Amino acid sequence: MPHKLRMFKIMFLWVTLFYLLLLSSCSTEPQYIFFKTGVRDQLQERAIKHCFGDFKVLQEEEFGPYTRASLECKE
Repeated sequence: MPHKLRMFKIMFLWVTLFYLLLLSSCSTEPQYIFFKTGVRDQLQERAIKHCFGDFKVLQEEEFGPYTRASLECKE
């Protein structure tokens, strides 16, 4: 019986941590990344890395030689 209780506690901890991870990654606010102006490959590479996959560019603003892109990460 003590073994089952210990396993239950460990599973509960893992499920709770996973749930918190999901909540923290699902932000509804726009997220920003910077990339060199005109280098679209860098934008795509950084956005995929930041969003862990699919994304949508909402807006772009130029700051000298760099551009700030506002992203919407999709699930």
